[in-house]
Amino acid sequence: MSKNKRLKSPDTSLATQSNKLIEASYKMSVPAKRVMLMLLGQIHPGQQDISGKISIEAADYAKRTGVSFSVAYRDIKNGCRELMRTIITTKNFKAKTIEECVVVQWMKYHEKEGWLEATFTPWIAPFIHKLRGLGYKTIEINEALKFKRFHTIRLYELMMQWDATGVRLITILDIRSAFNIEKQSYPAFKDFRVKVLEPSVKEINEKTNLKVKWDPVKTGRKITSLKFSFD
Repeated sequence: MSKNKRLKSPDTSLATQSNKLIEASYKMSVPAKRVMLMLLGQIHPGQQDISGKISIEAADYAKRTGVSFSVAYRDIKNGCRELMRTIITTKNFKAKTIEECVVVQWMKYHEKEGWLEATFTPWIAPFIHKLRGLGYKTIEINEALKFKRFHTIRLYELMMQWDATGVRLITILDIRSAFNIEKQSYPAFKDFRVKVLEPSVKEINEKTNLKVKWDPVKTGRKITSLKFSFD
């Protein structure tokens, strides 16, 4: 008997991830992040076994992102390939450990048919299945697929963790870690604000029904956190 037999089919418009994965540190292209979300949409959060093959189609990618079929054809192949080498870093502060893994371990692209098959790595499994009873969040994939900036997608995910309250407080260190922005990049808050923060907030405001505002939070004279308010 299949371990997943009693579960309903996953809602492919939704992507569910553990909070640890949402807050993990990584950087990838927008196509790779879109492919990652679409692959996550094939997994039921209560699913016991995720070792099987899952698939996405270029036509579906094109429809949901608004790109041409030829671009979608290229994006799903290159994006999935990128997921086989992008390092996802999570931290366990209690155990004082750092874990690194990749998302996809195998893929097969059907060139003349415009679709691919892939399998998740066993190391990413704890972050995307058997999540009942653990901290996790489900987001609307189609909302995230609208964005053309990686940082916008990541900010949207981080905010949606707190959509019940409409307020997300996060330290500068944590948001830079989630965005995988190295210390030497945008060392001054002014540069981070202009190059990363404001364009991401603007894109969310323009492409969703959310109205996002943000305020700096200071410790003494230094900005140490950001407070996002949205409804």
